[in-house]
Amino acid sequence: MAAVMLRPELPATTHRVRDGGRLVVQTWLFTRLLLVGVALWVGVTTGRSAGDMLANWDVQHYFAIATNGYTGANDIAFFPGWPLALRALSAVGIPMLWAGVGLALICSALAAAALHRLGGPIAAVVWLLAPTTVFTLVPYTEAPFCAAAFWAWERASRGRWGAAASLAAIACTLRVSGLFLLGALVILALTQGLGGRSGRAGGAAAFGVGVGGTGTAQAPSRWSWPWRRQWPQQATSGQPASFSWSSLSRPISQWSGAVATGYRPAPPVVTWRQRVRALAWLTIPALTLLAYIAYLHHLTGDWNAWYHAQSAGWPRGFTWPWVSLQHTIEAATSTAYPAFPEWAWVFRAEIISMAVGIVVTLACLARRRWAEASWVGVQVLAFSCSYWFLSVNRAVLLWFPLFILIGEALSGGWNVTPGRRRFRILLTVLGCAVAAVVLCFWAWLFYTGRWAS
Repeated sequence: MAAVMLRPELPATTHRVRDGGRLVVQTWLFTRLLLVGVALWVGVTTGRSAGDMLANWDVQHYFAIATNGYTGANDIAFFPGWPLALRALSAVGIPMLWAGVGLALICSALAAAALHRLGGPIAAVVWLLAPTTVFTLVPYTEAPFCAAAFWAWERASRGRWGAAASLAAIACTLRVSGLFLLGALVILALTQGLGGRSGRAGGAAAFGVGVGGTGTAQAPSRWSWPWRRQWPQQATSGQPASFSWSSLSRPISQWSGAVATGYRPAPPVVTWRQRVRALAWLTIPALTLLAYIAYLHHLTGDWNAWYHAQSAGWPRGFTWPWVSLQHTIEAATSTAYPAFPEWAWVFRAEIISMAVGIVVTLACLARRRWAEASWVGVQVLAFSCSYWFLSVNRAVLLWFPLFILIGEALSGGWNVTPGRRRFRILLTVLGCAVAAVVLCFWAWLFYTGRWAS
C-alpha cells in the first residue's frame, strides 16, 4: 500500500481542496449581484427611483440625523455612529445614499471575512445567503455592526483584547446591540479556558497563552479549511512514510492545519490576572456607551431618553413575553393592513426567527459556549419583552453563533463514495438555489416598501 507524508513546502498533488476563501468571495459577489438585479427589476417594472428603493424606513432617519442632528421626534432612538459616517462622506462630495451603500458593501465583505475566520467558509456563505441579507446592501447598520462585532469577537478569541475592545467600541456607536456585545465579551473573558468552547482559538489561547510549548501541536477546537499545501502528499521513492492512504478515509472535519494528531493536550490554566486585563480593556466600549447616555441626558435631561424614544416611536415598551407572542400572532393572522398583505408574512417570519434564536441559545448552552449563548439569548429575551416581536428577522444577521453551528454541522463527511458525494452536492446546490429565491423575495419586499419590521 502506498504511503504518504506531509510536505508543507510543496503544493499538493492529491486531494486538492480549496481553503474556502475563494468560495466566500464568489458568494459575496453572487449575492450582491442578485440584490442589484432585483433592484433593477423593481425599478424597471415599477418606475421607482434608487432613492425610493434603497432609502426606505430607518434610512430616512439616519439621513435626517446626518444632515440636521438630533432634531426630529424620536431621533435619539438611533445611535450616532452611522449618521456620523454618512455625514463625513457627504462632506467630501459623496451623495449620502451612495456613501451608505458603498460602506454597507465594504462592511458586508469584512463581516463575511471575520465569520470565515470564526467558523469556516460554510458559515460565511450561509450568512451571505441569509434571507434578510438585503440589509447588508442598503444604508442600514447591520453590515457595519456585523463587521465591527464579528471582528471584535475574532480578535477576542485570539487574545487580542485591545483590538477587540476598540472594535466593540465602534459597534457600540452603531446600535444598542453593542450593549449585548459588551456583556457577551465580558462573559467570554471570564469563562474562556474553563472547559467551554467559546471562540475559534479555544480555551486559554484566547488570552495569548501558548498551547504548544511542549512541541506537540494542538488541533483547534473548531474545524478550519486546510490550505492546499498542508494536505498529505504521496511519497516518492526514497521518502519516509508517515502514515498510510487509509488515513484519508477520515472525514475532512477531522483535519485541521497540517494533520489531526489525535492527541489534544489540556489547555494551560488562565490566571485571573489575565482575565482582569481583558476586562480592563472592555472599559473602552463601556465608556463609549456611557458617553452616549450622558449626551442624551444633556439633550433631554432624561437618563432613560433612548428607551423612552423607542417606546414612543415604536411599540417597544415593556411587555410580558407571552403577551408579546400573542400580539405577534394577532399581527401575523390579521387582515388589518389590506394594502400590505405581506406584512402578516413578515410577522410570521418574526416568530420563526425567535424560535431560531431560542434553539441557537440552547445549542450553545449544551456545548458550554456560555458567551455565545448570552449573545443570542439576551437579544431573544429583549425582543420577547417588546409589544410584539419586531426587527428579529434583521437581528438574525447578528447571530454569528447560528452560522458557526451551521458551518460545523455541514463541514465534514465529504470523503465518501462518489455517489453520496454527488447527492450531497446536489442537495447543496438546491439549498443555495432556494436561499437565493428567498433572498430575492426579501429584497423585493424592502425595495417596494412592503417591509414592516
